[in-house]
Amino acid sequence: MFRRAVFLTAGVLAIALLTPAGAHAQLVFESVGIRALGMAGAFVAVADDASAAYWNPAGLVVGSPLGTTIEWNRFQTGNQKAPPGPGPTLRSGTFASVASWPVGVSYGRLRSTWLAAGPGGEVVSEKVETFQVGATLVQTIVPGLVVGSTLKYLRGSFATGLSGGPTVEDALDQGMGLDGPGENHFDFDIGLMADLKKVRLGVTGRNLLEPQFTSAAGTAIKLQRLTRAGVAFLPSAGLTLAMDVDLDTVDLRDGLRRMIALGGEGRLGSRVAVRGGVRWDLKGESQPVTALGLSVSLRPRFWLEGYYSRGQRDEDRGFGIGFRAG
Repeated sequence: MFRRAVFLTAGVLAIALLTPAGAHAQLVFESVGIRALGMAGAFVAVADDASAAYWNPAGLVVGSPLGTTIEWNRFQTGNQKAPPGPGPTLRSGTFASVASWPVGVSYGRLRSTWLAAGPGGEVVSEKVETFQVGATLVQTIVPGLVVGSTLKYLRGSFATGLSGGPTVEDALDQGMGLDGPGENHFDFDIGLMADLKKVRLGVTGRNLLEPQFTSAAGTAIKLQRLTRAGVAFLPSAGLTLAMDVDLDTVDLRDGLRRMIALGGEGRLGSRVAVRGGVRWDLKGESQPVTALGLSVSLRPRFWLEGYYSRGQRDEDRGFGIGFRAG
């Protein structure tokens, strides 16, 4: 009876996640996850380490019995030395997680600042920031099919202010220092994963309760639902090929965004793993972003990791470093 109820719930959720929806969000999927970002975001069906708490909670069951990740990431777009004008962005993400079947705990801090046109034509900085503590739980529906959820407590804020400084870099750095009134919300993410040994299928929905934050001026921003589906192929030991696609479209002020990503990861012996990938936008200009990543084993099951990405937009790049065990 319980298994049937869980199966029915998972089916309803899967249908909901597969229904595309318009959104207005400033925090995109590609915010944390060193391995995921090194594969350009093709990770929903891979998600076999502790970062599954973010990318696909159901993935905890296909990873190591015990794992942890600690990482820091930074992203930017726009000519940093140009005079301030609407468009450029700066984002950062810090994430840590510990997971052991069938539960995990995680902490994340995500910040996003962008330059926009004010009501009088002036350039303003806008910033959304969230701190989150999450608890991840997974449940096997039938052998090979798992549903997982990360329950999140969010402390967030939205702030606006006049941009300052002679360059975009100065204005964005000042924007990162803006403070808005803090608000508390509960939210959750959910994911499904089907493990067919050589093939994995996954789908993830984030921000399902769509928490909203309001600035001191009364302007509100909502963290809209983000959904993504993926497939991963494991043709041989140590080799993974993956593809992800967004199931909804987000509006990032500079245009609509719906991404597709292709990535791969391979082991070079027992101490080195390399990965790479490309993602592009299915809405408007494609603006491809390519990524490369590297993991080096410090000792068995302990990895030092990093990645670098670069896009076609002016100075669109990201990088991050982290530690992973498991």
